Amino acid sequence: ISDIVIGQTDNLTAKEALLRWARRTTQKYPGVNVNNFTTSWRDGLAMVAIIHRNRPDLVDWRALRNRSARERLEVSFNVMEKEYGVTRLLDPEDVDTPEPDEKSLITYVSQLYEIFPEPPSLHPLFSVDAQRKLDEYRELASNLLRWIHEHMSIMRDRRFPSNPVELRRLSQESTRFRQEEVPPRQRDKGRCQQMYRDIQRLLDGTGFLEDELAGELHYPNIEAEWNKLMGLFQERDDMLHDHMSGADRLQRLAEKISRDIRQTENTLEEVEVRIEEEARRVDRLHPMDAKRNCEELESELQQCEDTIRSLHSDVRVLRDNKYPDAPTLHKRVVKLEERYVSVRTIFENRLLVVLNNRSYTEQESYTTSKRMIVTETRSVETNEHFKFLQECINWCKDKLKKLNECEYGNDLSAVEKEYESHQREHKIIYQFNTNVEQCGTAEKQVSSNEHPAYITLLSQLRKIYAELLALSNKRVSDLHGLLDFLQAATQELMWLNEREETELNRDWTNKSLNIAEVERYYETLMGELEKRENQFSGVQDRGNQLVMSQHPASSTVEAYLAAMQTQWQWLLELTLCLETHLQHAAQYHNFYTEVSKAEHWILAQDEKLNTTYSVTDFGLDDGEQLLREMQDVREELSRFQGTVEELISRSKTIVPLKQRRQTLRQPTPVTSICNYKKTDITITKGERCTVHDNSNRVKWRVVNSLGTEGMVPGVVFTIPPPNQEAIDAADKLRRNYERCIALWQKKQLRMRQNMIFATIKVVKSWDLNQFIAMGADQRNAIRRALNEDAEKLIQEGDPNEPQLRRLKREIDEVNRLFDEFERRANEPKPGQALVEQCTSLKDYLDMMEKMLIQRSLAGIPRDLDLLEQLVIEHKQFENDLSTHELEVEGIQKNYQSLTRRTPAIQRTVESIAQQWDRIWALSHVYIERMKCVEMVVTGIEEGTQVVSEVELKLAEHQHMPDDMDDLNVAHQDLLQIQQVIQDHQVLIDKLLEECRNVRTLVVRSRPTQKIHPDVDKLEEDVRKLRMRWENICSQIIERLRSCETALHLLEKYRNEAEEEKIQMQRYEDELRNQKIEDLGPSEAELEAERLRQAMIEKY
Repeated sequence: ISDIVIGQTDNLTAKEALLRWARRTTQKYPGVNVNNFTTSWRDGLAMVAIIHRNRPDLVDWRALRNRSARERLEVSFNVMEKEYGVTRLLDPEDVDTPEPDEKSLITYVSQLYEIFPEPPSLHPLFSVDAQRKLDEYRELASNLLRWIHEHMSIMRDRRFPSNPVELRRLSQESTRFRQEEVPPRQRDKGRCQQMYRDIQRLLDGTGFLEDELAGELHYPNIEAEWNKLMGLFQERDDMLHDHMSGADRLQRLAEKISRDIRQTENTLEEVEVRIEEEARRVDRLHPMDAKRNCEELESELQQCEDTIRSLHSDVRVLRDNKYPDAPTLHKRVVKLEERYVSVRTIFENRLLVVLNNRSYTEQESYTTSKRMIVTETRSVETNEHFKFLQECINWCKDKLKKLNECEYGNDLSAVEKEYESHQREHKIIYQFNTNVEQCGTAEKQVSSNEHPAYITLLSQLRKIYAELLALSNKRVSDLHGLLDFLQAATQELMWLNEREETELNRDWTNKSLNIAEVERYYETLMGELEKRENQFSGVQDRGNQLVMSQHPASSTVEAYLAAMQTQWQWLLELTLCLETHLQHAAQYHNFYTEVSKAEHWILAQDEKLNTTYSVTDFGLDDGEQLLREMQDVREELSRFQGTVEELISRSKTIVPLKQRRQTLRQPTPVTSICNYKKTDITITKGERCTVHDNSNRVKWRVVNSLGTEGMVPGVVFTIPPPNQEAIDAADKLRRNYERCIALWQKKQLRMRQNMIFATIKVVKSWDLNQFIAMGADQRNAIRRALNEDAEKLIQEGDPNEPQLRRLKREIDEVNRLFDEFERRANEPKPGQALVEQCTSLKDYLDMMEKMLIQRSLAGIPRDLDLLEQLVIEHKQFENDLSTHELEVEGIQKNYQSLTRRTPAIQRTVESIAQQWDRIWALSHVYIERMKCVEMVVTGIEEGTQVVSEVELKLAEHQHMPDDMDDLNVAHQDLLQIQQVIQDHQVLIDKLLEECRNVRTLVVRSRPTQKIHPDVDKLEEDVRKLRMRWENICSQIIERLRSCETALHLLEKYRNEAEEEKIQMQRYEDELRNQKIEDLGPSEAELEAERLRQAMIEKY
């Protein structure tokens, strides 16, 4: 049992290793506890368990548990001896004792180990149904748990982008997760729960569930992990919505800042223009008017200053919240402030300084101004036209203020709402023109004193309304352009996001991954990208035009343009990842497919070696055939070595795909396939990075070569070789191959042993007569071969092996048997001379019978000369055979004269007599066959000659002559040919009959042969000749019928022609004798008509 300790610790003895094997094999069998090689085996359960674990088809464990110990032992010993040839070293009584013999049990159990060195992975007590359900549950639960853990890492990620577009995409992903991913997984969880209950019911009390299923895959753990995931998801979703609200608020604030900057810039431009205008006419204006104008400009400049101060505060809010465009907006505010300072300086230098140099009475200004204000106020309060005009001005100012404060929205839905809302508002503003015109019409109804004030207010209304209408039209145009761009941009982003999601979520570790389908998808994707590039560029151009035209929502447009460009470039990088992963996956799957095929091939060889070449009971011929086949198997194994070495070499280049989904035990180096850039981390193509956490299905926690840590999509990276699983698979394949080689050597050794045992069994079955009949040389050769083979096997094997000890005993017995037969063979025996005479005669008869059978099996001759030669040879054969007739009769007489007739001599004499009669019977059949063949061949030649001659004569009469004499001659010739055919009909009939006789005789002369091609060929020739014969017979009948018909018709024609000649002569004579001059014209005409009618009736 020294082989058992291979691979174990150095301090483990052979006995301990065998005991460990027995425990492992009988594990989980109730009532079986192997602790030693004595009392643990008394009840027989351990023996039955070992057999049942490896071959459950041989014993019924449940039935044998209820039997007695000795019955169990008896069944075990019988099964192993019958199925595997295990020598029965023990009896049930030897084991079922208080102290069984330890050495005998160890020896017997070691033979069981040799047959069953490795117990099957599937325990037979573990029902197939339970195993199937457990496998299904394990796969379903593993997938579900892996999905839960992957999404847990995503839900724990609380870092959100500041870009509203990215936030909105995250929100859409969150919604899709809740509506599309969670429901099917929830159904999977329900299936897991039901399957777990079913498995618990099937394996209740066996302990298999705890042993076979990892703790994390038990359903209560999955339920707890599921609840944890749902809680994390809800927390993240709430935080995401909060961030979206904050991002929207910041976006609206940024749009308000941009809008206020534009409005303030416009105001400063207007103020600057008015300053220039006021500076040119300040000398011409009344001082109070000039002062009032300066106050208005001062007021507007003060508003601009307040606005700039507010803008600084708003920008500070954006910068504090790290808004992406905050630096740009800050620069614009600073530039606006510089512009304000410049305009303020111009205002002070060009107007205020000039006004300060002029002296006017302030009271006069105040009185005049007061008077105008009172006049306007009274008019508004007392005059309905003034009141309506003032309401219109106030309405336009309110609308104008609202429009200036309106937002454009920062996404497609918000812009759509703004566009729809402003369409309604624009319609109201456009319809308000009626009120403005109504105010213009009321001008005629205002008194002359109030007219200047009314004109001033009316001008103000028209100016404000025109500004309001222009602003509304511009807003409609801006919203329409923005909406059109956002719709197109959103479609492009959605298209890009769909392709991105496909690549980010593609599971390259999936066992059922269809490589060919992914290759087709890659080709389709590249084609789609090429076709869509023009459309994508067109959308970008539209967005750039909006930005260049200083669209009010430029920040939104720029955000979308940046997102589009980033997403397009990212998708191009993903196509590179797809191409690389596809190449690695193809190599991976091809490698494992070839390894699997190689494993199955080796298993098939193992199965063949363990079944076909493990038989112990066979004949010598079968044994020799099995040894030859085993040598062929060895040659196939040698050729297969190249395949194994090639797979071992390839295993070192296979990427570890499975590691992408497995939880990392330590940081793992990876290589980036493409460029990746985010605010927190930047990865360049080919950069060596380190993965610290890959529990997230999409993004891994990675540290780049600069030491920066961040979450990066796993698709960006490839884990470089080596793949330890691939190397292990190749190494396992190598070990299995070496084990198969060792198994072949072991089975070949056993086959040689069993071949010797089979030969020994045959030798032991000999009696003295068989031994003597064999001949001394053959006997000595068999004995020498047996001893040499046995000695060689004993030298190659372990001297203490039971089979070799048995072989020594068997060889010694065979040698003693040979010696005994030799001694008895040399003793004088009665009838020895008769036996020798019989042996000599039998050899001669065997030779003659073999010769006759060969002649019978030979093809029938088709040449008369060859046939004649065969007949002569067979006559010589019969003459030679006849010379031994007296010898046969003498043997029978000598046998009758023996005083001691043994059954062997009687069988020999009877055999010779039967063989003698059999040879002569076959000889008579053979000679009869030759006669029939001769007649058939002669008949074919004669028949062929006759048929050919007749066919030639018929060919000469192919055309009928048109002369009566020639037709008579042809008719006579055809009658002669018919006579010839009738004369030879007997020849054809006899030929057909003899042909049938030939087949009968050939079948009798070849009793072991079912198909006779030579007879078939002969019958085919006869059939063709018969068809030609029947053809000429039918032709001669047809020709004679045609000839006779022609003779009859020709004779009839000739007679009728003679009659016509006579009739024509009579008409001619009658016409000559007719005296036409004696007839009048009418009579001559009647006579001519009569003759004409007579001719018509005649012909």
